[in-house]
Amino acid sequence: MKPSVKVSLIAAVVATIGIGGIAKMVSASSPNTSSMAVAQEKVALSESSTDEAGEIAKLQPLAKISASQARQTAEAAIGNKASNVQLENEDGNLVYAINIGQNEVKVDAGNGKILYTDNTAKEGAESEGFRPRSSIQVAEVEEGETNDDGK
Repeated sequence: MKPSVKVSLIAAVVATIGIGGIAKMVSASSPNTSSMAVAQEKVALSESSTDEAGEIAKLQPLAKISASQARQTAEAAIGNKASNVQLENEDGNLVYAINIGQNEVKVDAGNGKILYTDNTAKEGAESEGFRPRSSIQVAEVEEGETNDDGK
């Protein structure tokens, strides 16, 4: 394509959508924090075992909020950036477990409310007190357990 034709096309595009439209297109194509957060969540999912990935895939349709929404809620409450977000079946409760520093924040996957926060540096019996239940309950399946009633 001739340089004069290229210049004419560029001028026509700028005249049509304006400089603001071009700036939006350029900023939309560059990585931002939300797309990076989604990429980090995908990496965390791919690093988990296939059993965990299968369980997460079964749980995901039950969640009413996204992992990004849970991350934002936890980050706002703790005041720091999350390093990991994972959907979990926590004792029959569907929650997002979000790691922020030495804290693990459990966010209800149904309504987005923070259920509780554990300090991972203080693992022990004292951190295993009363835990509020999430708004979404899921069945717990133990390893090796089947649903065939021995038939």
